[in-house]
Amino acid sequence: MLKRSGLFSLALVLSSLALASPAQDLYNEVNRVLQQRYGGFSQVNLEALQQKYQPDLDKACAQDAACPTSKAVPVIQSLIAELGDRHTRYFTPSDFAEFQARLRGGSSNRPQIGVQLQTVPDLEGLLITEVTQGSPADLAGLQRWDRILRINGEPFPANEEERVPFLRERVGSGTPVRLEVQRGTQKLEVSLQGQLISLLQLPYLKVRPDGVAVLRIPSFTGYNQIGPRIHELVREAQAKGAKEMVVDLRGDGGGLLSECLVGAGAFVGDTFRQLKGPQYQSEEGYRNGAYFNGAFRNYRVNPARWDGPVSVLVDAKTASCAEYFAFDLQERRGALVIGQPTAGVGNTATQVLPLSDGSGIQVTTAQARRADGTPYPERVTPDVLLADDFKALAEGRDLVLERAVELLSASGAQKP
Repeated sequence: MLKRSGLFSLALVLSSLALASPAQDLYNEVNRVLQQRYGGFSQVNLEALQQKYQPDLDKACAQDAACPTSKAVPVIQSLIAELGDRHTRYFTPSDFAEFQARLRGGSSNRPQIGVQLQTVPDLEGLLITEVTQGSPADLAGLQRWDRILRINGEPFPANEEERVPFLRERVGSGTPVRLEVQRGTQKLEVSLQGQLISLLQLPYLKVRPDGVAVLRIPSFTGYNQIGPRIHELVREAQAKGAKEMVVDLRGDGGGLLSECLVGAGAFVGDTFRQLKGPQYQSEEGYRNGAYFNGAFRNYRVNPARWDGPVSVLVDAKTASCAEYFAFDLQERRGALVIGQPTAGVGNTATQVLPLSDGSGIQVTTAQARRADGTPYPERVTPDVLLADDFKALAEGRDLVLERAVELLSASGAQKP
């Protein structure tokens, strides 16, 4: 049995060498990165996984020595999916370029208006789930939970999957567009023009008439920008006399560990993560107004500290380092967490690596532990389970936020 397995492996190696195509080179490179750097919880044998999917690549390329990398992409995606680690994924060259631009706070590669969108069953148009600060949409007055009904008088396609491309095509031309918008019971008309915009999504603050500050953090992507901004907004909330705060992490897919640790420091003081992987171990955190990595202080902030009642909103899309942030406030401050269980990648850390063809791969390289060495759970479990009602949001009522404010007022954000 061992002999036959060895011959099979040899045959795969010879097949790969004979092919020597760009597709094979990319496939080999991805597998080499996984085998050298993967440090997550998956128990899948990586060498066996590479052997399993090699015949799929051979079939796709049919021994074509010029087989393009595009032929390897679906095979790589299937291989990574079987790994079963949602923190590990492959980026095509265009997706990787946009991801890098987000990390740098760079610009989009096509005209955009600066909104994130989703369909709502049985409702026409598209619901705005986020507005990028400073974008054409923001400057035109569009708000989160507005619903776009028509573009230049045209209704959206009945097929929900066609609606975002429908909007993207018209905005992407760079010519002015006219949007018909529903905001609660109001109908508005907004004119704006797609532009090359900053992909950086900064946190922002709104202080409600009842004095509750709502700190929205759409992403933690943007080195040395998100964490300091959170401290700045906490000071702003205090200057405006806010006594209670809701931190909204719904839809926040995470970002840079440094920004989560620094940002959480505005609520809990010092923060800490121990990362342990097959190739390295590191300790990172926020202490005395500075982000540190090992013995090095990487950057300092003007520190703030929120000591008043606070609650945190999460959903199934709250992921990665946004889960870290929620863990810190829940465990260290007793902050009331409201919403849905989070994505479930809050116990690992990743690296994003470029590949030779301009694509990239995000790899789980380490497991995250507390200061006492105990591992974090994979997801944040809310103290109060409550799902977003998107129809209510489209009608102008944020029921999850309303519940958070109600509980803050009733109990000072202490857990029930």
